[in-house]
Amino acid sequence: MADQRSVSGHRCRSCSTVTYPQHALCPTCGHDVFDAVPVSGEGCVLTYTDLYALTLAYTQRYLRLAIVQLDSGLRATGHLLDSDPQVGKRIKVQIGVVREAEGVKLYGLQFVPILHPEPSSACVSGG
Repeated sequence: MADQRSVSGHRCRSCSTVTYPQHALCPTCGHDVFDAVPVSGEGCVLTYTDLYALTLAYTQRYLRLAIVQLDSGLRATGHLLDSDPQVGKRIKVQIGVVREAEGVKLYGLQFVPILHPEPSSACVSGG
């Protein structure tokens, strides 16, 4: 079976709100028709958590998830690949394997820290 490496955000055709992951209805206007859009760029960690009660489908001991605010305005959830996580830390988006199930690699958003962020790219609190 082929790997599925495509990960997309979803832009509402009515109000142009972009979400990831996709919702059944747009959280802004309630419409249900979306177009796929790429998710990329940089942003800031808003919050994160470590999950330890994983299903047997996961081989790792825990999974670190984060909600990030991308510079594009999109808030997204994905894997945070950072051994020293901090709220407000600058990250960049990458697409990577988030799990393997029955020999099929499942891809999703991963967030990796930017080691030397530009001074002008500081995270803004509030919102």
